[in-house]
Amino acid sequence: MIFFRSRPIAGAVSLILFAAFFYLSSAISFKVNSQEPSHQTLMVTAISAFNAPILLAWVGFGVVGGVSMTLISFLLVLLLDFRMGFCGYHIFAAPFFLTAFLGYLFCREKHRLDQLYVLKSEKLDEEINILLEEIKQRNKTIKSFEEKLARYSMLKEVAESFSTVLSLEDIGSLIIKKVLSTIGKAGRVLLFLVDMERQELMLSSSSTQDEAVIKTKKGDIFDLWVLRHRKSLIIEDVARDFRFPVSEADAARTTFRSLIATPLVSENKIIGILRMDSPMELAYTQDDLRLLDIIANLGAVAVENAYLYARTQELAIRDSLTGLKVRRFFMESLHREIKRASRKREKLSLLMLDIDHFKEYNDKFGHTAGDLILKHLAKSISAYVHEDDVVGRYGGEEIAILLYGRGREEAAAEADKIRALIKEKPLTLRREEASLTVSIGVSTYPDDALSEEEMIRVADMRLYKAKSQGRDQVCSN
Repeated sequence: MIFFRSRPIAGAVSLILFAAFFYLSSAISFKVNSQEPSHQTLMVTAISAFNAPILLAWVGFGVVGGVSMTLISFLLVLLLDFRMGFCGYHIFAAPFFLTAFLGYLFCREKHRLDQLYVLKSEKLDEEINILLEEIKQRNKTIKSFEEKLARYSMLKEVAESFSTVLSLEDIGSLIIKKVLSTIGKAGRVLLFLVDMERQELMLSSSSTQDEAVIKTKKGDIFDLWVLRHRKSLIIEDVARDFRFPVSEADAARTTFRSLIATPLVSENKIIGILRMDSPMELAYTQDDLRLLDIIANLGAVAVENAYLYARTQELAIRDSLTGLKVRRFFMESLHREIKRASRKREKLSLLMLDIDHFKEYNDKFGHTAGDLILKHLAKSISAYVHEDDVVGRYGGEEIAILLYGRGREEAAAEADKIRALIKEKPLTLRREEASLTVSIGVSTYPDDALSEEEMIRVADMRLYKAKSQGRDQVCSN
């Protein structure tokens, strides 16, 4: 390489030497005496010295420069020999061609070495490019693995956070939050839960702020597809997905273009759909869908736990047969409402209701008929009373109703409406229509009593008074 870089220097030296030897040989030719041996030797030496610039010309300028220098040097010697009368000095120029041949061999070898160098350089460049590309791809792979590791490591925290929340509403909000943070992409996240009674999707939680638009959303064709096929769905562009009708795709593309969705499965049944969509095409990858699947599986366990917790809480305060509040919860409510009525100086009334001739129904139709009667009664009363009223199963066939903010007259009127409602809604028992009647006792705070025990005692006393006076009536004093 150093030798090749010195070619311009060799060319320059060749020209300098040629000019110097030309001047020297010309000067000698004016003074030489063909009969003087020392002069002849000096002339031969000067002619032979031209081999150096010839060889350097081949090195410095290549074939064209070498041939040109060889011919010029030979012609110059002929010219000098001609001026001196053809003393035979041109014979000593014959070695010029040998030198030229050596120069030619050098150029050919140099050309071969140049080509070899170029080939090796190209091969080395190719290998370098391949290595650089491999390094680039490996860096991308490493970065991708690092991102995946970071995302999957977040799933541990997701599982831990799910295990600490029991409220269904909080679980829904947490699932939405974890989907956004784990997948790390912009988009709308929707969580649908299956209404087991109606067997339809109902929106439970959403990441969007525009709640008015999707408040009553029950899932679109894409959510129903996941529900029907029981498997995950990824759509890169709804406008080009052949699985769905064009009309549905055109309607959807105004809101989103790509989506990923997966079912929440618990005990081999679908309890919900978790979905993320974006207004951009190709927004999500298969890796995003895998993450959504994992979060959905964790979320399904959390949702099922929340359902179980809610059922447990409900069983703690509701009677398993009638669905009414249990006696313990009712007494706690009565105690609490008396304090509130006392603090706000408001009225509070208690209704004690008992089914007339309940034993006769059991004797005639069996004990299962008694359960049906209690269920029918509980359903009728629950559908009639206000949302703030408390209805509880006080014991056996006795039902207690707490009416906040209503005095004796209003409570008696409400009790009579309940009595009439029950009487007008007969129950079919073993293909036989049975008409029900009830007796009701009413007590009011603070007119009749100042404590829960006293209110219950007065209501009970008036209930038995209603029964003793012929049943199917209300007694409030």
